[in-house]
Amino acid sequence: MSRPRIPAAAWWLGAVSFVNDAASEMVLPLLPALMVGSLGLPAASLGAIEGVASAVASGLKLAFGRLGDRTGKHRALMVGGYAVSNLVRPLMALATGGLGVAVLRVADRVGKGLRTAPRDALLAASTPREAQAAAFSVHRGLDHAGTILGAAAAALLLRYGGFSPAEVFGWSAVPGVLVVVLAILAVRSPALVAPPPAPVAVVPDPRPGRGFSPLLGIIALSRLGLASEMFLLLLAGRFVEPWQVPLLWCLLHLVKATASFLVVPLGTQLSARSLVALGWAAHSVVFLGFAGAAVRWHGAFVEGAGSVPSAAVVAVVGLFAAWGLQAGLSEGAEKSLVAAASPDNERGTAFGAYHMVTGLMALPASAGFGALWDATSPGVAFAAGAGTAGLAALLLWLWPGAVRR
Repeated sequence: MSRPRIPAAAWWLGAVSFVNDAASEMVLPLLPALMVGSLGLPAASLGAIEGVASAVASGLKLAFGRLGDRTGKHRALMVGGYAVSNLVRPLMALATGGLGVAVLRVADRVGKGLRTAPRDALLAASTPREAQAAAFSVHRGLDHAGTILGAAAAALLLRYGGFSPAEVFGWSAVPGVLVVVLAILAVRSPALVAPPPAPVAVVPDPRPGRGFSPLLGIIALSRLGLASEMFLLLLAGRFVEPWQVPLLWCLLHLVKATASFLVVPLGTQLSARSLVALGWAAHSVVFLGFAGAAVRWHGAFVEGAGSVPSAAVVAVVGLFAAWGLQAGLSEGAEKSLVAAASPDNERGTAFGAYHMVTGLMALPASAGFGALWDATSPGVAFAAGAGTAGLAALLLWLWPGAVRR
């Protein structure tokens, strides 16, 4: 059987995401230390800010996905979203309090809300259905590769360049400008299905697809167990030196990128539902590993990195790598399921609904995780996330109403 060809649009859109993540990830790995360390915010505040930022942006994902379907302006909306994020992100260098960080973080996520659904609709519209899981995996792989570049640049600037975190934030403006230029000049929109004409006698079903709502419900449950990855960085900051935290972030996304590309052959031949269920099950196992590490080395965790045994550092590094592997299994396949459950001329709306639900679930997931972290222990928080992800994987695998693709 010949393998379906991945279209050029997937590589172009992936290239834009590559440069954007290089800019974003010069900032993101340093945020937990800024918020919890320099500004003295509790872990619950970190979770609340990340959750609110995702929740605010999530409503925009549906609105702009629908707007793209109605107007055909997916490319313009995507370019605008990249411009907004890369304008406000370097300004975090000027934040002096939790409110300033929160406002800028929300503004950054607004840009993501503006661009995400139109971008995914462009990719789905340009890719044959049988190759969509592979195309989305390629896109996610390039996205993670950009994260590797940005995190490595941040570590080098901190360690060998003598720059402060605030100055690294400012340097993120350089790839940020390149993102917008590349999006304007290099990305070409595929021929999209025109918005449907007004019905004459028969009113079409406005829902994205028959199996879409049940699928969305199971995805929402999986996201309830997926706290912000900022908590992984917060945990790592107690085991390694500050300049090494971006390197762990780099490792995480190196594995994510590698896994995303390794999954491409599977995505053209195996069930996307199977890949997603496997990825969620791996999420549960890895979170149990983080919980075990937090419990096993609780004393070192409380006292700080200076007294952490080498075995603890090795365990945390291995868990970061394992977390990247599970993400590579499911990220592209999830979007393939969404595309399969929606008609061609409503994909922007379907992806908008998908991103809205996952963004809204980020608020209770991250805020609840942070509250458990503060009230009990990191181990309890990770164990709760593991249980929720495991239940979602079981439902997706066993429930006969799930999309079977």
